[in-house]
Amino acid sequence: MSFIITVYVREGIVMASDSRLTLNTETQDGNNRKQNIAVGMSDSNYKTFLAPNNVGISTCGAADIKGVPIAGFIESFINEQLQTTAIPINLIPDKILAFFKQFTPPPEAQFHVAGYLKENSKDEQHVWLVDVARNHKQKVNPNDKQGAQWGGEGDIMARLIQPVAVLDEKGSIKDKMPLFPIPFAFFTLQDAIDFSIFSVQSTINAIRFEPRPKTVGGSIDVLVIKPTEALWVQRKELHA
Repeated sequence: MSFIITVYVREGIVMASDSRLTLNTETQDGNNRKQNIAVGMSDSNYKTFLAPNNVGISTCGAADIKGVPIAGFIESFINEQLQTTAIPINLIPDKILAFFKQFTPPPEAQFHVAGYLKENSKDEQHVWLVDVARNHKQKVNPNDKQGAQWGGEGDIMARLIQPVAVLDEKGSIKDKMPLFPIPFAFFTLQDAIDFSIFSVQSTINAIRFEPRPKTVGGSIDVLVIKPTEALWVQRKELHA
């Protein structure tokens, strides 16, 4: 699994992701087979990509296809399907579905696709959620609304922003804790960057201390997309 987040504000779009690659493995112990859950394989996995026409693509869910990290397949998709012509962003979700549904079985992978489309002489933001296994696509950002969309191990962030109450022994609400909703409507682009990093890092930190598979970790990649440019705020690089 992973944690990816896309935050969209008036100034631009921010996409962020962690870098951990985990696999489930099996070992033979005499006549018994033992399954090892979420074995950490790498903290240098790429989950956010910059495609032509300033389009960002992030992935979570399945880490591999037939034993090969999914990042390589995403790079192949970008090189083979998006390099020749400027593909409008609203057509890219269908291309992702067609590309990854050719595998048997289709990977249990989800994607965020984000960028801009020129509509009526205006640069309109597009943020799409694509679920390959369910053959589903959906535009998730309302027009002229600021907000955030995340995927993968999202339970930690959900607990941070959802109402919390203490229940009595009968299961009735005993005490409600104060709730301070995140004011996405007032976010600047820098706020969106900071919140994206906070969300990924908080998930990493919480999972570290919880007795659960360590499926989110490593460095955080952050991509910013504006109508006329895209830039990496931070991204891990190859090194000796």
